[in-house]
Amino acid sequence: MIPALILYLIRRFKRKSSSAKITNKLISKIKKIRALLFFALMICLSAFTSFNNSESITYNVINGDKTIGTIKTNKNGFKDSETYTIESNIKAKFLFKFNIIGKEKSVYKKGILVFSSVFRTVNNKTKTNHKIVLHGNHYNLESNKNSQALNVSLIKQNLITLYYEEPIGISSVFCDNLKQMAPVKPMGKGQYKVEFTNGKYNVFHYKNGKCIKIEAKSTLFNVDLIPVNHE
Repeated sequence: MIPALILYLIRRFKRKSSSAKITNKLISKIKKIRALLFFALMICLSAFTSFNNSESITYNVINGDKTIGTIKTNKNGFKDSETYTIESNIKAKFLFKFNIIGKEKSVYKKGILVFSSVFRTVNNKTKTNHKIVLHGNHYNLESNKNSQALNVSLIKQNLITLYYEEPIGISSVFCDNLKQMAPVKPMGKGQYKVEFTNGKYNVFHYKNGKCIKIEAKSTLFNVDLIPVNHE
């Protein structure tokens, strides 16, 4: 398209005149076209780079030898912000049948958590529904039209980031569901234990910086999360 336009301009000017003055005008126009093309190309490349920083991982939730659900995660980066999402759907039977559906979202700006939300239902009944929003230098917990201050420092990593990043040198992460910090303890060989309340904990396994397995332990049941799709 563009080369054809340049040839057209050359032919057009040749038909009108072969004088040096016309030739100089032609050269000037061609230079302008080249400059515009270069500028447009840089804009396209910049936009592509900004929007192309996206990563998705799907985990199977396994109890014993049975797959009882899936957890789909996504990480999307744009300029100085990152957005993480989790969607889970788990169906199982322990003491009774239950279906857990969950949605979580975390937004970071310049490396600081500015927003997170947790929504979870069990057998179609809402069990968790709250948001955490950064206002200035403090966080507010918003739930059921109520808002209250959350006594935590600025959050640089929460639990969802461990699906994508090995917590090297990290001593704690924020647990959005519990609305509090949880200690991270290195166990060696790329394994890290994240302790919650009431004897619950997760063990994250990494290889070459990538999460390859998550063990979720509790007094009632244990499950493993195994990545099956990484895009």
